[in-house]
Amino acid sequence: MDEARIQAYITLIEQLLACSNDEELNNILQANQELIDPEFLQVMENYATWLEEQGNNNPAAWLRNMAQRLGQYLKSQGVNIEEYQRFLGEVLQAEIESNSDPAAVYPILQRRQHLLDDNFAQLLQQWTRYFSSQSNEDAVAAIVGLIGNLCIHIKQFPLGSRANNLEIAITGYQTVLELRPHQAFPEDWATTQNNLGIAYSDRIHGQKEDNLEKAIAAYKLSLEVYTREAFPYEWARSQNNLGVAYRTRIVGEKADNLEKAIAAYNLSLEVRTHEAFPVEWAATQNNLGIAYLYRIVGERADNLEKAIAALNKSLEVYTREAFPEQWAMTQNNLGNAYLYRIVGERADNLEKAIAVYSTSLEVYTPEAFPIECLGTGGNLGNTGNLMEDWETAIKGYNLAIEAVETSRSWAATPQRKQEIMEAAIDVYISIVQACINNNQLSRALEYVERSKTRNLVELLANRERYPKGNIDPSILDELDGLRQDIHAEQRRLDNEEITRNSNSQTLESNEPRISSDRSHLIQLQQQLDELIKTQISPIDPTFSLTQKVETIPYNEIQSLIVQDTAILEFYLTNDKILAFIVTSNQELTLWQSSPEDREVLFTWTNDYLTTYYQNKAQWIETLPSRLESLSNILHINDIIQLIPNSTQQLIIIPHRFLHILPLHALPIADERYNNPILQDRFPKGVNYNPSCQLLKQVKQRQRTDFNHLFAIQNPTEDLLFTDLEVTTIQRHFNPKNLLIKQEATKTAFAQQPLNNIHCSHFSCHGYFNVNNPLQSALILANAETETKPKVNNTKEYKEFPFREGKITDLTKCLTLEDIFQLDLPLCRLVTLSACETGLTDIKSLSDEYIGLPSGFLFSGSVSVVSSLWTVSDLSTALLMIKFYENLEISRLENRENVTIALKEAQQWLRYLTLQEFEQIFTNTIQPVIMTWRVGKRLIIEEFRQQISQRGTYPFSNPFYWSAFLTSGI
Repeated sequence: MDEARIQAYITLIEQLLACSNDEELNNILQANQELIDPEFLQVMENYATWLEEQGNNNPAAWLRNMAQRLGQYLKSQGVNIEEYQRFLGEVLQAEIESNSDPAAVYPILQRRQHLLDDNFAQLLQQWTRYFSSQSNEDAVAAIVGLIGNLCIHIKQFPLGSRANNLEIAITGYQTVLELRPHQAFPEDWATTQNNLGIAYSDRIHGQKEDNLEKAIAAYKLSLEVYTREAFPYEWARSQNNLGVAYRTRIVGEKADNLEKAIAAYNLSLEVRTHEAFPVEWAATQNNLGIAYLYRIVGERADNLEKAIAALNKSLEVYTREAFPEQWAMTQNNLGNAYLYRIVGERADNLEKAIAVYSTSLEVYTPEAFPIECLGTGGNLGNTGNLMEDWETAIKGYNLAIEAVETSRSWAATPQRKQEIMEAAIDVYISIVQACINNNQLSRALEYVERSKTRNLVELLANRERYPKGNIDPSILDELDGLRQDIHAEQRRLDNEEITRNSNSQTLESNEPRISSDRSHLIQLQQQLDELIKTQISPIDPTFSLTQKVETIPYNEIQSLIVQDTAILEFYLTNDKILAFIVTSNQELTLWQSSPEDREVLFTWTNDYLTTYYQNKAQWIETLPSRLESLSNILHINDIIQLIPNSTQQLIIIPHRFLHILPLHALPIADERYNNPILQDRFPKGVNYNPSCQLLKQVKQRQRTDFNHLFAIQNPTEDLLFTDLEVTTIQRHFNPKNLLIKQEATKTAFAQQPLNNIHCSHFSCHGYFNVNNPLQSALILANAETETKPKVNNTKEYKEFPFREGKITDLTKCLTLEDIFQLDLPLCRLVTLSACETGLTDIKSLSDEYIGLPSGFLFSGSVSVVSSLWTVSDLSTALLMIKFYENLEISRLENRENVTIALKEAQQWLRYLTLQEFEQIFTNTIQPVIMTWRVGKRLIIEEFRQQISQRGTYPFSNPFYWSAFLTSGI
């Protein structure tokens, strides 16, 4: 089998395993149809077997089930079209026998949802055409009516691929229009045109602007039959739908489109009167109010008054008692109108906006309507901000945040989930600033921390993870049962909601839907939360952090540090850099930058990263001056002045791209040191943590032993100094407690029990995946890689190998996804002596720190040493040798501290003279390499000669010593 195709199969399998819902799954399969063949099914089986060997039985079972479903799909592609035909026959029979009752149709669609694809659409069209050609007029009319109803049901079906369902509906409607021409069946033809218009309005495939143009064309065609005189109700309905399409239209001038929308709504209201059609009248009045709210033509003040009038009319019918959701929706729209209102006193209008937003939120609660609560809560918060009413702002933003953290798990599509996450970013930033403005600094920091945990939950909850440790099987069974009940209840609610709101003959675009009672779903989620809290967290405290966002109060944050320690937590808002300084016995202090500083920081970072990826040699040469500039941009000297002089250790909690910068190496002004940097100011050094929440978990672990070493040593056999590194550092451990893996394959690693290991050392290639952080990895033996051993564009660096590689086969590497599944109950230290092991997802606007160190901290380690860039093989070996030497000395003196040991090793390498290096080479390196082959010794000797040409301090550039940092404690 072609190796490239095998890799493509494996990549597709990894994507499928990472899917969070059916929508995403079907989209991936749709985009990779060319890979779905019998060979792919065999690779899936092999992969499932491998997963079982690793103990991952649930993913293996899921993969086999998916392979079975895809096998059925493949049969349908060949001679076995019978399954599609049976499905079509079964669902049409249900339509006939139930008189097109969705309650009878949806269970069939649910069982066969994997068949709702383009093949079914084509079969539906072909079968309908063939049946019509063979039947009399009455039979054709009956079957075409059933097909029309089926298309409505499929369009509204909540499961499977929403995009596919809409395509089937569109194909079906077009087929019905062929068989029910305008002249022969004018009324049925017009109804189908209206339904086709709604399908095009909702369509996912294709360009949005094109779909809206097709929707408008279909509505206009329906109006050729649906005249006001002959079909007043239908005419008014299509006018309303046409108005919705014009209001959202992309093609043409926005002002013109809004005028056409307003005209269509007003025409609709000539028939949809309060007396004759009160509910429809209220819906159109609401639509008209929205159009006036955004109208461009005419006086802005007049348009807003018309919007307010229309929305108030809508509320005459949309009462809270009769139509609670529609009432809340209209109240929110009315709040928007008052927010921008020009007539009257500004303060009065803002008060009215706050009042109606607040009443809307009595219905739009985070539990019942999380999506809507997110929007309305944000509106309330923004209005409070405008009035400088910080308590109201905080109230609104807090409700929005609660809605975000609820709606994350309820979002039906990846697109919807992404919309929620993007909206949430501004909400968290806004509430932090509102708390600061209200002089509630501790509350602001709590929300900073809350935002930092949110995206980690999003990342990890996409897969149904299981707790680590000795968990009773009955508890795991209960966990599975509750998860299944929650999924089943969510699907039941989806079906119930769609069924209640469906109308088999007359659909209306933008009509408000009636939501189901979610109280049982909420109750199930509460039961799951209680199970995790009482039965799982005592054994695996970090498991709850992967399931839902948990808050950490300020008093707990403060309790994490001792008297001589301080926390420096950064947060980037839309216009400032914030730095919170926490000590154990003083008030919380806040430093804020100017907006200009923030803009300069973003510009600096962009240039830093661009040079790093495009011209590594230039980046290395200019790194000292770049760090000088960064220190000035962040005003590090000003921030230091706010930290008590007695502080011995600094814990930095960065934000966003600050995670990838060596803040500990920033130059500072301090006459006590020669060329001082930030970590010089603190005798016990500077370490980093992803968040206070994770720091809390780490500090609760008791890790006193440091005897057992597990090391991965040069598994790809293309690094010179890793052998020297591991050979030297293993001398600091008892020979009986060593486990050194030179041919460390993924399989061998998975079979190695790590529950007794105190220190894990990875001396190998590393790789950070900027597009998918979970696929970042440590490269093991037999992995297919494209290594990058040289920097070729300057003489000084061209010969030095780097511990960097590009992964082409994830199945043979230790990925971040794998690391999150590890269990390291006794681990004191994980050292990632490789490239880019400390990098994070810098492209995302999300707040949480996602990288290899987080994975190892979650898996049980207390400390993780990692790197921020592609490190030099030689200087890294020297640094690591000194680091472990320092650790042994500190253990003997009963003052073991990973952060201090790393700091002292970095200082040592920074000021290592050429003469001292020669002594190390003679006394330490040469005895080891003399046992190696001649060619390898000659290469190392060449490196030695190059270093001799580099001045008194050959490793003074921060590139050589500042890449590594400590996370944890």
